[in-house]
Amino acid sequence: MADAALSSRDLLRAILERSGYEVFEASEGEHVVACAREFRPDLVILDLKMPRLDGFSIARTLRECPGFQEIPVVALAASLPEVMPEQMKEAGFTQFLVKPIHPGRLRECVACLLAKR
Repeated sequence: MADAALSSRDLLRAILERSGYEVFEASEGEHVVACAREFRPDLVILDLKMPRLDGFSIARTLRECPGFQEIPVVALAASLPEVMPEQMKEAGFTQFLVKPIHPGRLRECVACLLAKR
């Protein structure tokens, strides 16, 4: 995996852990689904560009799993082309964040989505 992707994931993990959240990571699409089924997270953050399966495919797969219809799923993207909002809605994303992510915006988004549960 590219260093930039690892750095982005490391940054997200550090921000969330320092905010008191427990974080589970997966570097590839297939692992995300397996990890989510095993750990039953309260929220999922998916990079739209992942090896093997993209974030859209993973979100659709998660939404088909029992118990995952109500879990917030956040899309993380480098940019947001005009077609993406409709694609994100169809895939089942709850929210989206654009990289580079500001720590305060990430904390605000996560706290807001978890408060609604």
